[in-house]
Amino acid sequence: MLTKAVPTTHGPVVGTTQAGMRAFKGVPFAIARRFARATPPVAWTEPRPCTDYGPYAPQPGHLDHADEAACLSLNIWTPIEADRPLPVLFFIHGGAFVTGGGADYDGGFLAKHGPAVIVTINYRLGPLGFLQLHRHDLDEANNLAITDALAALGWVHANIANFGGDPDAITLSGQSAGASMVIALATLPQASGKFSRALALSAPGRTIMSADHADEVARRVLDELEMTRDPAAIASVALPKLFAAVERVGRRLADETESGTVFGPVLDGTVIAREPRDVFADGSLRDIPLWLGSCRDEMVMFLKSTPPAAMIRTTERNVRAAFGDAGWERLLAYYRGSARLDEDPYEALLSDAFWHRPMADLARLHAAAGGAVWLSRFDHRPALEPFLSQGPTHGADNACLWAHLPDFIDRPILKRKGGPMTPADIDVAARFQTSLLRFVTSGAPDIAEAWPRFELPKEPLAIFGQPFHIVPLNEGVRSRLWAELGASDNDKKMREAG
Repeated sequence: MLTKAVPTTHGPVVGTTQAGMRAFKGVPFAIARRFARATPPVAWTEPRPCTDYGPYAPQPGHLDHADEAACLSLNIWTPIEADRPLPVLFFIHGGAFVTGGGADYDGGFLAKHGPAVIVTINYRLGPLGFLQLHRHDLDEANNLAITDALAALGWVHANIANFGGDPDAITLSGQSAGASMVIALATLPQASGKFSRALALSAPGRTIMSADHADEVARRVLDELEMTRDPAAIASVALPKLFAAVERVGRRLADETESGTVFGPVLDGTVIAREPRDVFADGSLRDIPLWLGSCRDEMVMFLKSTPPAAMIRTTERNVRAAFGDAGWERLLAYYRGSARLDEDPYEALLSDAFWHRPMADLARLHAAAGGAVWLSRFDHRPALEPFLSQGPTHGADNACLWAHLPDFIDRPILKRKGGPMTPADIDVAARFQTSLLRFVTSGAPDIAEAWPRFELPKEPLAIFGQPFHIVPLNEGVRSRLWAELGASDNDKKMREAG
């Protein structure tokens, strides 16, 4: 059944209603020419049907069905009846900056149980969103994915009240690559006043790229396409040819970067003028509650990929560069000596170095600056592949967050099927969802006694497993060894390397 028309700044939209919920899918928030900043869509006057997800952003596996010009859309789920403006979850999907889309995340269950308004977005991916060409005769081609997300956030802030949402209670959230974008976006003056809380799940250790690295990627892509003398020609090259060239360059370049990826938000001096961690450290965001989370066995998925992901090699190389070969061997020996029966000590060391420790460092920066911050780790193994065979690896928390209890949802873009949940899945997922919705509503994921803020000296870490419990982050032989090796200073050097 169709909804009544809802006005927006560009024209009225209609969605669908079901089981007390309204869903508006494929709502255009902007349009864009290739390698140009997004602009508002052409306004319309007749109610626009927004009943199906919009076109995917062009990406590997979906180049034939993508719409490059019209992929900038968002999706909204909102309860039909609410006696007050509802808090809003604004979610940025992950996918290594090259895959994914809002269509993989059905927010109906979270919206109903909040109650809350849930928004997922599309943004440009791969070369179309992250290839920095502003030094190559395409003036606006820098951090386009970031400016896409800013445009979506601006649209939501301006329009969400018409959908029952509270524009003064927007939580900026994301997972993986989306979490990196959240950390960058949260620090931008352009986003100030448009969100009130931030949630980042599994942000990689290196959340921002250097301008020199981005320029080198662009130069090599132009060389690969034989367009060095005419860079503007890249704006009209066929998508399959463009993405194939980027893939070839990426395979050669990945080992040369600290993160093992060639794309990401870039410290370009224009859109992103400051290193995000410096902004957190100086207290500019002390009024923004922050939740940082990761999965226990983040690196398993990347170790088991064929071939193993480049971030495996680059992380080991960066640790060796920071502590020397002797420091690396000492760390690995400690991890072997303290490993669980089902734990790969090499994977655990890399997960700590690339995922867990950088998130803890960011938590310390925010806490030291006077900000409220909570730190969590997801230790539950969902009964869904790839987690059933790989454990609580990258994305395990995300699968439970978006589940429609008692079932995991399908992920059509990633071509992952959902399925029934076990009682343990339901128990952990319900706790995780409840914490998220409490954070979106109040700015704290739990009552203080059950999950205290992250503060020195105890540094509490919430473990989502059976049972939910709190452990001190800075206890144990591994933490003591990192501290002994001078981890804080060396971690900073590792982030600045590459």
